[in-house]
Amino acid sequence: MINFETMCKCILVVLLAFGAMGCTSTMDIKPEQITVMSKRSKTYLALGDSYTIGTAIAAPDNFPNQLADSVFSADATEVSVKIVAQNGWRTDDLQRGINRTDLDSVYDLVSLLIGVNNQYQGLPIEDFEQDFRRLLDTAIRYAGHDKRHVFVVSIPNYGYTPFGANKKEETTADLEKFNGLSKRICEEFGVDYYNITDISLEAETNASYRAKDDLHPSAVQYAAWVSSFLDRVISKLD
Repeated sequence: MINFETMCKCILVVLLAFGAMGCTSTMDIKPEQITVMSKRSKTYLALGDSYTIGTAIAAPDNFPNQLADSVFSADATEVSVKIVAQNGWRTDDLQRGINRTDLDSVYDLVSLLIGVNNQYQGLPIEDFEQDFRRLLDTAIRYAGHDKRHVFVVSIPNYGYTPFGANKKEETTADLEKFNGLSKRICEEFGVDYYNITDISLEAETNASYRAKDDLHPSAVQYAAWVSSFLDRVISKLD
């Protein structure tokens, strides 16, 4: 039989063992750290023509969708893109397209790129001016009347493509007038104007800057556009 003293010693050993186990387990356990990433969601309305919709390339490669992807990569802001644009649209076509499209009342970001088909069809620049002013008003309205959330992109120079090479000088002179006018109107309205025309000139010698139709920008050229104004667009979304 185990006497009382021996029993006490056994109990003491067991208690000490459990105590040691308890201390060890408490020291080893570390609270799990859970990091919750905050996501921002923004909406973007892109208004324009073939240069906005991305004629002759895949839809994800046009400049509005590349811009949304680049914004997400830069600061994890998710941008939902709505495009109102068609190949061949003039300024008046775009206004009618906007009027018949079901749109939200307000967007966090609105862009406008229009006018090349006015020039290509030889329409009076005075008509372009009137329509462009109306379209800029429309863009500002869809930005919640906050012009800081609006930007205009200049018209690329298709005279520097194989398609337009035979009228390069004439096209260049015309587009300088159209872009000069739209820039002045943007300054008057207090809206940011992003000049990508200089970038488009590289399409003359760099085949990677041209889509398969040898007229419209490629995904590579659109990426260069986006890179040139990405930081300024991100600041508009803050």
